[in-house]
Amino acid sequence: MEIVPGKIITEIRQYFYREEADEDYTYSVTTRVPQSFPRGRLCYRLEQSYSLGPLVVNTEAVLRTKTSLKNNRTLFTDDNGYQMMKRPSRTFVNDTVARNYYPMVRMAYIEDESSRLVLLSERAHGASSQSEGELEVMLHRRLWNNQEWTLSYNLTLNDSSVVRPVLWMTLGSLAATSSLYQREALELQHRPVVMPIDRSPIRPVVLPDNLHLLTLSVPGWVYNSNHTLHLRNIETGSTQPDYDRVLLRIMHLYEKGEDPVLSQPSTINMKEVLQGMGEVRALEERSLTGTWDIADLQRWKWKASEDPGRGVSRSSVGVRGEFNVTISPKEIRTFFVYFKLK
Repeated sequence: MEIVPGKIITEIRQYFYREEADEDYTYSVTTRVPQSFPRGRLCYRLEQSYSLGPLVVNTEAVLRTKTSLKNNRTLFTDDNGYQMMKRPSRTFVNDTVARNYYPMVRMAYIEDESSRLVLLSERAHGASSQSEGELEVMLHRRLWNNQEWTLSYNLTLNDSSVVRPVLWMTLGSLAATSSLYQREALELQHRPVVMPIDRSPIRPVVLPDNLHLLTLSVPGWVYNSNHTLHLRNIETGSTQPDYDRVLLRIMHLYEKGEDPVLSQPSTINMKEVLQGMGEVRALEERSLTGTWDIADLQRWKWKASEDPGRGVSRSSVGVRGEFNVTISPKEIRTFFVYFKLK
C-alpha cells in the first residue's frame, strides 16, 4: 500500500499480487480523498478507480462494501439509467446468488430508516446485496462454460482484458443523498473537457439543478413531416444541415416524491436560457426522437389510477411566441430552436 499526499487530494494506492514472487500486480485500487470539501455540502464522496485483469479462468472480481445499515438485503438499482427499481432479496432452489444480481447502469444504493450508501459508476455493472448491510458490485469476470446442458448456446465469457472502472461512494442521510446522487451520476458519466478557445467568452447555458440538457446539436438533415420522404432523403444523401435550427432535448432528473424541492416541476424561459448562443425567434416542440411535430401526433389514451400530470400545467410551446417550458418529474421534452440570422 502506498499513500501519496497532495494539496488537493490524497491518493491511497493498494496493489494485490496473485503470487508472492510476481513482479506485476493483478489488481489495484486507488482511493482519492479530497483534502477539503466545499462549505455547506450535505455529504461527501470518495472516488475509487480499479485495475483488474487479466483474470484467471473462472474468476469473478467483486467489490463488497459492508456497513451497519439494516437494509434487509434490499437494494435499489437504475435498471435503464432512468428509473430506480427496488430489488428485494429472494430465495430460490438453485442459483440464489446469481438470481439476486441486478443490472446497475450508473447507480445502486442500500438504505435503512435514516442513512443511505450510494455507489455511482461510469459504466454498467451487476450489483447485489447478499447479506445484511452489504452492497457488492461485480467489476470483472472471466468464465468458461462448456457444459452439455447449454444446448449449443455459447455462454463462455473468456475475457482476458484489463478493465479500469471508476466508482464514487457517498454515505449520508436520506434527504442529503436524494438531492445529490442524480446530479453526481451525470457528473461522473459526463466529465467536463477543458479546452482553450481563442475567442471572447460567451454566456453559458445554465439550467436549474433538477434539469439536464441531454442533447444540443445541429441535425444533419432537414426533417420532413412525410416519414416516407424523410427516410428517402436520408438514404439518397440529398439533405443538408440547417445551421439556423438546433435540436434540444431536456430531461427532468428526479422522480415524483424523491426530493421535496427538486422533484417539483421546473419552468424555464428558453429565450433567456439560450441567449448566449443567439436570439431565439421560434420554438417548436417535437416528438422524443425529433422526427414528428408534437401537434401532429395522435397519442393513445388509457385510464390510470393516478394521473401523473394532474395539477401540472403543461406549457404550449410554439403558440403565439410562447418560450416558457415546464418540465415535470422524469419528463423528457424535445424541441427545435430557431435562431435569428445575423
